[in-house]
Amino acid sequence: MTRSRTILFAAIVAILALAAGIALRLVLEDRASPVVATELGAPFELVDQDGAPITEAAFTGRPSLLFFGFTHCPEVCPTTVYEMETWLDDLGAAPEDVGAYFVTVDPERDTVEYLRNYLAPQSDRITGITGEPEAVWDMARSWRVYWQKRPLGDGDYTLDHFASVFVLDAEGRVANLISYGEDADSAKAKIASVLQ
Repeated sequence: MTRSRTILFAAIVAILALAAGIALRLVLEDRASPVVATELGAPFELVDQDGAPITEAAFTGRPSLLFFGFTHCPEVCPTTVYEMETWLDDLGAAPEDVGAYFVTVDPERDTVEYLRNYLAPQSDRITGITGEPEAVWDMARSWRVYWQKRPLGDGDYTLDHFASVFVLDAEGRVANLISYGEDADSAKAKIASVLQ
């Protein structure tokens, strides 16, 4: 390769590297934005843990936390219910100011009564949501959450599932996600951002 070709090649590489750096910076700046504003969810007609009808309208009019889990979950779900309750207490957020919902992805076992008995000792502010299995699963699919049955033997099973909490604004749009095991201060900051 001649000297002029080497210089030309080096200049092209430098320009491409500069362009890639600028593109990466723009992507990272966009990712740093705390607002997701993703359109998820679809109309649904299910029931809460008291058997009362509940629809997507529950997620509007005030910010909300939305979690998909199941009552036979050994660790993630009880921990998340406890953390949701703790975050909201620490923020001094009244139930009328922030909704909190636990949607089962195991409606075959999580009946109204079972869901009520699971949530009542843990929280008086988190509303459980269940219903006919296909209707529940349609609702969960509309939020693009993952769940998968995993057999344990003798007809028993557990579920692998999406473990983050959706933080919704007052219009029911996703404003942020709180990952399982996320630092409490970070989680509370995400909730506080939709309370302003």
